[in-house]
Amino acid sequence: MNNHTPYLDRDPHRWMVFTVVSVVYFFVYFHRVSTSVIVPDLLEAFHTNATALGFMSSLYFYLYAFEQPLVGYLSDRIGPRRVIGYWSLGAAAGCFLFGMAPNIGWASAGRALIGLGVGGVYVPAVKAISQWYRKNEFATMIGLLMSMGNLGAVIATTPLAWAASTWGWRSTFFLIGGITVGLAFVTLLLTRDYAFPPEPVQLEPATAPGNNPGSRAKVFKVLASGQFWIVATIFFGIYGTVITLQGLWATPFLMTILGIERIFASKLNMLIPVGVIIGAPFFGWLTDRFSLGKRNTLIAILTVYTLAWIGMIFFCSRLGTAGLSLVLLVMGITTGGFISTLWGIVQEITSEEILGLTSGLLNPAPFFGVAVYQVVTGAVLDRAGRVGALYSLSGFRNAFLLCLFGIVICLLLSFRLRKSSPAKVS
Repeated sequence: MNNHTPYLDRDPHRWMVFTVVSVVYFFVYFHRVSTSVIVPDLLEAFHTNATALGFMSSLYFYLYAFEQPLVGYLSDRIGPRRVIGYWSLGAAAGCFLFGMAPNIGWASAGRALIGLGVGGVYVPAVKAISQWYRKNEFATMIGLLMSMGNLGAVIATTPLAWAASTWGWRSTFFLIGGITVGLAFVTLLLTRDYAFPPEPVQLEPATAPGNNPGSRAKVFKVLASGQFWIVATIFFGIYGTVITLQGLWATPFLMTILGIERIFASKLNMLIPVGVIIGAPFFGWLTDRFSLGKRNTLIAILTVYTLAWIGMIFFCSRLGTAGLSLVLLVMGITTGGFISTLWGIVQEITSEEILGLTSGLLNPAPFFGVAVYQVVTGAVLDRAGRVGALYSLSGFRNAFLLCLFGIVICLLLSFRLRKSSPAKVS
């Protein structure tokens, strides 16, 4: 297919494709952080502890991360429409299982199935956008897609807390599952993969996936790059800590430190995804508009992010509602800037012919980070013990200190990133 044909500009179906995949992607982020506001409900319903709850929540990220290479391969082989549609049905089944779960084990299985299902959305969505939009529109549409995803994270805070309080968390997940089934059939029945049927490609046996020695050599070359592992470690630590906070512990932490109700605490937690929506396009525009060095920009972003965590850990009692609100907003803004800037660095230091391969190998790192941090912080909280229905301030402080340690390592590693692109990972 010719991605530069004027036909794409005249075909209104491209907006149908973008709208549908954006709405589906909305629920990817929704599920990513949805457990935070229902932590008290889950602790009561399953008579469980923070370690088990952290493990349950982390399963989303393990399944999501492990399947990314397969999802990318199938997006090329059977088309993004089928991958998004079929995987969304899996996510819906996970919602129903989670809502019916009689214990933490079945809830974990439901959470794992949700992670497996929503893991088949982002990569095929990018593939679909590349088929329907020109190259000079691609970055804009990806930015809009990310904004839609973070809107899902916003809705997973206060609106979800209200729904859980009004209808119960089980009924809320049944409703989400029903909506997801509808979106899956809309994707399968009302969207197309291409403006024109793609030209058939004949693959020789020697070049088929898994049989290409050259492909394996490229994988080994990427994995042998020190720059790759620096970027992966930074992505692991920064994304892992912010989503662990936003998606699991922010709401109960705010309830503990401020003595507020869940819905109000979830409103404050909503400031993180709001900040991401602001920060991602702003820093992307800033670095392009003023030709700022991406490595130095990243160092500045991570410095501010580190200071925000220090403020939350050591001065939370003095900051009050207004101060903590500002800290959460700054965390969100710097996270958005971190994501857009780090991917820009990846593009700069990676040869064009292996950029896709490098991105695919890198993409699991942040989700493994979330999975690990959610479990270990839950274990730290359990060791500190509960005070009533929530965990103690000292427990949260110890868990967050563990996050801060990882963040400082990421900040120090950022100084090891290359300043310019001549020497590329190739």
